[in-house]
Amino acid sequence: MIAITIPMLWSRLLFRLFSEFILQIDASLVGRMLRTATTGNVVRFADGSGDLVILPACSSLAGVSLVVLCWVTFSQSVQHRWSVKDAACCVLASASVIAVNVVRVSIMGLSEAHYQTLHSAWGNFVTNWITLCVIAGFCMWGTKRELFARV
Repeated sequence: MIAITIPMLWSRLLFRLFSEFILQIDASLVGRMLRTATTGNVVRFADGSGDLVILPACSSLAGVSLVVLCWVTFSQSVQHRWSVKDAACCVLASASVIAVNVVRVSIMGLSEAHYQTLHSAWGNFVTNWITLCVIAGFCMWGTKRELFARV
């Protein structure tokens, strides 16, 4: 039950307190990928046609909070014994979720046309499925011994 409060309460509280800093990190990563200028949470389109504003809904933090929830769900469901490897697995999953989000926003930052394509219902659907597969994949990898022993 505590794990459910992470995406529902604690990540939102953390974001409320540090949103400017978190969005600046996201913008900085996207700006480096695109090799364009950033100011706060604003990134210049790579084609120079305008600016892309990274809003809270586009932050990587939401996906990272889901990593913890998924990890706890997987490990509890197969009665996994915790170890140092588990922390490394969560860090890898979190880094992968951040990478997926940064790549998505970077592609949107190529031009207004790319933005319109990826910032649609289908673009969000595909990105969310990729993120879910990355999170579930790392959680399955981290609990593979117990997970596949039951099969």
